[in-house]
Formats: sequence, C-alpha cells, structure tokens
Amino acid sequence: MFLQKILGAFLVTPGLFILLLIVGSFFFKKARWFLLALAAIVYLFSSYVGEFLFLWPLEKNLDVPATLPNDAVIVVLGGGVERNTKAGDNLSDATLRRLLTGVQIYQKTKMPILVTGGSLTGLRSEAMIMKDYLVSLGVPEEKITVEDRSRNTYENALFTREKIGDVPIILVTDSIHMRRAVFTFKRFFQSVTPYPAGFYFGDPEFVDFLPNATSFYLNSRAIYEWIGLVWYNFRWR
Repeated sequence: MFLQKILGAFLVTPGLFILLLIVGSFFFKKARWFLLALAAIVYLFSSYVGEFLFLWPLEKNLDVPATLPNDAVIVVLGGGVERNTKAGDNLSDATLRRLLTGVQIYQKTKMPILVTGGSLTGLRSEAMIMKDYLVSLGVPEEKITVEDRSRNTYENALFTREKIGDVPIILVTDSIHMRRAVFTFKRFFQSVTPYPAGFYFGDPEFVDFLPNATSFYLNSRAIYEWIGLVWYNFRWR
C-alpha cells in the first residue's frame, strides 16, 4: 500500500515535475545542482513540510470564538465565483464554506449578515450571488446587506464601513485569509471578532509528506497571504 501511494504521488503533478527534474539532473550535469534545487523547492511547496512553514503560522493563533459581541453584524467575505459553468455562475468552495459558517452564526444569534464581493468583469457581483444562496438557506432577505463594489480585501473593509458604519462585526473568512482580513478591517472598525470558516492544518499522515496538489494549492494561497501582509504593512507604515 505504501509503495503504491509513493509511486502514485510521482506519476501525477506536482510529483511528476519533481521526478522529471531529478531524472534530468542525471542527463544535464552542468545544471545538476540547479535542477535538484528546483526539485527541492517544488517538493517544499507541495508537501506537509511547506504547510508547516507557510500555512501553520497563519492559523496558529486562531480559534472559533467562545463568545460573540452583542448587536454585531456578521460580515462574510467572498472567496470567488466560478463563472459561466454549465450550471451558471457558481460560488467557489471557499465562498460556500464562508457562507455556511455565516448561516450557522446567524441561526445562533439572529444578527444581520453583510456579504461583500464585487465583480472584476462587469458580470453579476459575487455578493448578489451570495445573497441568493443565503435566501435559499432560509435567511430572511431583510436580514441581508449587500456590498457589491469591492474587488479586494481593502475595498471589502472600506465599502463595508460605508454601508454599516463603525459597528461591532463578526468577520467570517478562511483561516488562511483571516490574518490579512483582520489587519485590514481593524483600520475601519474598532471591534472585529474573527470567526474562521474552518481550518486546514492538522496532524500529518504518511501520505502528507509526499508531493500532492492539495498541499501545493494551500501553500500557494498561504504564500499569497504573506505577500499581501507585507504589502499592506508597507503601504500603511
């Protein structure tokens, strides 16, 4: 079974790229160390080792809050839309996870929900699609506020403040995105309670140390967040 898992990991991407780089190092001796270094980098970005370095620091100080503020607004950040599929415009898995978390909070508290997310292409905004989904889950339309102009996290915060003023908010987004989101929203709101929509980092199994597409995706997102944090800190120094 272990041998099958190992072989399988190196017959699909990104493991296949690592295997080709290692094999290539035997044929291109002048570039051997460069190819081996590149293989090591690809492995780092596509395994649990990379998750420990890039993802875990983003999640380690996050928890689902035990208590919530009174009279707050549940602010759910959009996480993407898959456009023009056979079923139309579909919310991404990340957006669905955030919305379901927002609904769970609403069911406990009956606090109003604001959904935020615009459109980069002039098509129907992400927030309007999110609103329709909330209504389909039984959230009353009058409990939902739509912010449909924003195109990034900074604008999420800016335009949300314009919509609802400086009120306590419960901020719902991915654990990976939460650090940057809180950093941004605290520039516009005095009271921000982070409520992560699930976590990704956990205790590893043997297969997690093999190169895999899931780790590559998560590490890519984590690295993007670190770059965003550096940029936002530099921008607001």
